[in-house]
Amino acid sequence: MMQVKQAKIEDIPQISQLYQQYLTFYNVDFTDKSPLEFLQERLTNKESILYYVQDQQGNYLGFAQLYPLFCSLEMKRTWLLYDLFVSPTARKQGVAAILLDRAEQLARDTNSAFIMLSTATDNTQAQSVYNKHGYVRDDEFYTYLYHLD
Repeated sequence: MMQVKQAKIEDIPQISQLYQQYLTFYNVDFTDKSPLEFLQERLTNKESILYYVQDQQGNYLGFAQLYPLFCSLEMKRTWLLYDLFVSPTARKQGVAAILLDRAEQLARDTNSAFIMLSTATDNTQAQSVYNKHGYVRDDEFYTYLYHLD
């Protein structure tokens, strides 16, 4: 049986291994960066909520990281589900659904207006999971990014 848990600082080394796979999936060069330190800082500074799924043997199968935001139009808290990754060996076993369920529970528990997420346009597998879970692609607003690099 799989369990979803909220990460504590002692979980970060194991989650960091999944995070590195996630970064590799998105072709992110993290040679001069520390994924471990990044996750540790987010938890230490209480800047994000991190969930992970573990199997009966204690293996870490996937993780989700959410950042708190606010919606001025709704005048409520919202959550940005920025990271969701399932180990390739654990895919199609319901791990993503477990993480999405937990994220949705967090949003309900915090009286939030919605959860927002983005995924690559060619990541049709993830899009299918989000669609099945009731997420609706926003066709009303465009997203713009201003990069500082």
